[in-house]
Amino acid sequence: MENEGNPSVVQPGLGDVAVATPPSLRRIVVPVDGSPFAERALPVATWVARALETPIHLVEVVARPAGTEPAIHYLDGLARRYAAPSWDVAPGDDPAGAIIAATDADPPSIVCLATHGRDRSATILGSVATRLLDRTTRPVMLVGPEARPPCAGDSPVVVAVDGVDEADDAALVRVALAWATALATGVVIATVAEPVPGSFHEGRPLHRARGPSDPEGYVAGLTARAAHAGTVATTRVIYDPINVRDGLVRLVDRTAALLVMGAHRRTRPLRALFGSHAARVVHDVAVPALVVPLDRG
Repeated sequence: MENEGNPSVVQPGLGDVAVATPPSLRRIVVPVDGSPFAERALPVATWVARALETPIHLVEVVARPAGTEPAIHYLDGLARRYAAPSWDVAPGDDPAGAIIAATDADPPSIVCLATHGRDRSATILGSVATRLLDRTTRPVMLVGPEARPPCAGDSPVVVAVDGVDEADDAALVRVALAWATALATGVVIATVAEPVPGSFHEGRPLHRARGPSDPEGYVAGLTARAAHAGTVATTRVIYDPINVRDGLVRLVDRTAALLVMGAHRRTRPLRALFGSHAARVVHDVAVPALVVPLDRG
């Protein structure tokens, strides 16, 4: 069960969410390794590059000196195919570090990375993506096995909020508004909540295993407080009895352009990433996922 959405125009000066500005990126860093799977990030990167008028920068990490020459020929051909004006061969055995260095070389930049299609949640995003998310302070665009560029120009940006920390959710909404402005589209502020029966005791609040206690009121409040003139924001609440993954994957189909979601690192071990449900959302969702680090600035 889900609501039909409440479209509204987000007005300036309605709350404490700062006015969102379109992301101003210097380049889109796409890590490749010679495999067709890694190249799956390139159509998404090309879509972002055209929409934001931002160049693509290819990078391949080579652990052995003998691999430098083949990598040069490979990157040169790939750059011609995808109109990437720059590329680099990074020697070493630390792909995540090399990717971060490529973004730091010309800030602000963003990484667009294809993730591995594995079944176990611990490895569902692949070791490079896991290490990158653990170390970076910037959003990372992840392209899962099912992800493709949007099929329509008016496909909205969907931002997933969970009601655990309202400040974090407001930050995610701000990021989503910035991208929606840059892509000239709307925003869907969505949450997944556990459906629970009403209490037998009048006035007693509902207790949900996941989702805000008042899902519709919560997403409506984020919409009303989002200070961004001219952007159409729609709220969606998905009631799913199983888990967050099922609800979000059902919502974020090919009619969306991008999914914005948060990543926490305060208490999780490295391999846990940012929750098994969120990892599976990235793995299964039909569009790219912009993962925003919430606890590192």
